[in-house]
Amino acid sequence: MPAHLRRARQREDLPSVARLLTLSDNVVAIALTLLVFQLKVPAAAQVADPGSAADLAAQLAREADQLISYLVAFYVVAQFWLIHHRVFRRAAGHHEGLAWWNFAFLFTITAMPFTSSLLGNYGTNPLAVDIFAVNILLASLATQATRLYGQRRDILTGPADAEVRANRTRVTVVVTALALSIGLAWVNTGAAKYCWLLIPLAPWAANRWSARTTPGTGPAGPADR
Repeated sequence: MPAHLRRARQREDLPSVARLLTLSDNVVAIALTLLVFQLKVPAAAQVADPGSAADLAAQLAREADQLISYLVAFYVVAQFWLIHHRVFRRAAGHHEGLAWWNFAFLFTITAMPFTSSLLGNYGTNPLAVDIFAVNILLASLATQATRLYGQRRDILTGPADAEVRANRTRVTVVVTALALSIGLAWVNTGAAKYCWLLIPLAPWAANRWSARTTPGTGPAGPADR
């Protein structure tokens, strides 16, 4: 079989972008569902007086680490899902390498319920904090690698300059916050977790920076003069 026909047959055998998106959506949905299983309803024997709201609240407060790790993990997975869709909506073709990078991203998402539960159970342990932070970091890097691979293979259509700047700012903020928390965890686990507050600020900071540096928008744009 001629080489060009063999390459065409191989491309036909690859999963389409729609199938990759469907698979990714299902995996993310399952991961989000599994996250909630780390939250446990206190047994009646654990509450001094099961009829007392104060005693029940006190017991729930003892499980606050699990709730916090659940909320952080849920937000992170949801945010990565949105970014993932922004990447793949520009897909104009498919390649086996793109599928594998997508699987690398899904690997980090499927690990999130485990690392989140580990953090909830060992919230003051620097190793647990670092494992959770590394999980988020790998998800961010896998997403960025998927984007870069698609652009270099001309699979993804080129984004606008403003989107490129926003993406760079978002990645820089997230990676910096996570790298800082990984080192800080061995000094103060509480302070390390506060670094994660920068993660939800990353999209806002990215949009603000993009607006400032795009001609005609932002505080320095003609519309504001």
